[in-house]
Amino acid sequence: MLEEKQRRVRQDPLKYAEQHDKQKEVSLALQPVRILFWGNRVGKTEWGAQEVVKYALGKHPTRKVVLPIEIWCACPSYDQQKETTQKKLEQYIPEGELVDITYIKKNTWGEIVFKNGSRINFKSYEQGREKFQGVGKRVIWFDEEPPQDIWEECFVRQEAGVPLDTLLTMTPIKGMTWVYDKIYLDTGNKDVFVSSAGWDDNPWLTEDQKAQMARGLSPEAIKVRRSGLFVKRAGLVCAWWSRETHVRHYDVLDKSWTWYEVLDGGYSDPAGWLLVGIDNDNSIHVVNGFREPQLTAQQIKERRDSKIGGLMITSGWIDCDDPRLQNDLAALGMYLNPVEKLPKEGASWDETLAERLAEYGQIEKGTGKPRLYISDNLVRFDLQKGMEINWFIQEIENLVWLEKQSTGGSEIRPQWDDHRRFGHHFDGLRALAYFAVSYQKNKNRMEELSKQLPQQEIFDKYGVPNV
Repeated sequence: MLEEKQRRVRQDPLKYAEQHDKQKEVSLALQPVRILFWGNRVGKTEWGAQEVVKYALGKHPTRKVVLPIEIWCACPSYDQQKETTQKKLEQYIPEGELVDITYIKKNTWGEIVFKNGSRINFKSYEQGREKFQGVGKRVIWFDEEPPQDIWEECFVRQEAGVPLDTLLTMTPIKGMTWVYDKIYLDTGNKDVFVSSAGWDDNPWLTEDQKAQMARGLSPEAIKVRRSGLFVKRAGLVCAWWSRETHVRHYDVLDKSWTWYEVLDGGYSDPAGWLLVGIDNDNSIHVVNGFREPQLTAQQIKERRDSKIGGLMITSGWIDCDDPRLQNDLAALGMYLNPVEKLPKEGASWDETLAERLAEYGQIEKGTGKPRLYISDNLVRFDLQKGMEINWFIQEIENLVWLEKQSTGGSEIRPQWDDHRRFGHHFDGLRALAYFAVSYQKNKNRMEELSKQLPQQEIFDKYGVPNV
């Protein structure tokens, strides 16, 4: 019986192939570009090999494939191909299906030909961009991150009237390279499906295996290897952040929530304004906002009014170097309280802000959920990148600590990064941190006053609390 089972698997390995939920999700995605930012040992190359063989055999469940087709499989080197992509493809190609194999060197495939005429050519990034020129392809599979010029060259490998499907399976071990800027941040591209997955998404990895792989790795390396997260530098301020966990889409705003606003004012530096809802579980939802430089008080008010959608704002806060802005906004009917920069917690104001963000962003043990969610519509057109990006996500994923010498000369303490050094601004994220701190202080103050003053007097002075 075991021999018969093995024989059947050899005859039709795809029929007996198992997939975890993340692999199934990407298989069913209909976008022409599917990208897997997965940790190590999560099954990204396994999925890529299964997908390519389905195309080559004309057995793809969601793609129309007119045989024969041309496929490219590319990876950093032929040595890596021999040990990874080639072994996985061998596992899923039915026995006796190949009619011809050309070797680039000993035991390393250069081209394979199927009975139906389909061909898979194997490419190495070491060959350079020129070797990726040629006639159109039906499928191109990049296993691990390619150079940008090779990626761009391959996108013109499309025959007239023939679709081109592109697969990228990678762990972002190189950090925030062009892939992060051009692909990961391009959240508005409807042709691209992006998947993130980590060790916990692979049900066949045991806890002992996970612990063994994590030994000796730095916290940043674990984030890359375990979760497939982009890490540019050590010391990410929002190390708790996960797109899959924290990003939500809001079609309709719930008027039963308590609504607030917060503004990190500026003129030369952008003004960052956020519309924030607190739900019945006391979770924070950043559902709308803008970040724009050189806005007058009138323009800030107009942009704000266009985004609140008739919601009743309970209260709001402002932090600005120019005290006139608060008065000018109040004269226009936008009343904001100044942020109190007198924290009693944390070693510094910046640390207090970071701690408060982490408090809401981290997964709670009891619920398995965070208490902070960000809308997917906080987008703007980036002239430098030539595409729409979610500027708030960009802030979260680029904010790092810098270590600077203290006044005493001996102590090194973390500070917020200088945004001009990296060309980014963090006005929206700082506004959110100001809100989290101010909201908690206001909530604590109301709870204390409720023991001393009549409820209506508290409401008149501080707004209706979310209880």
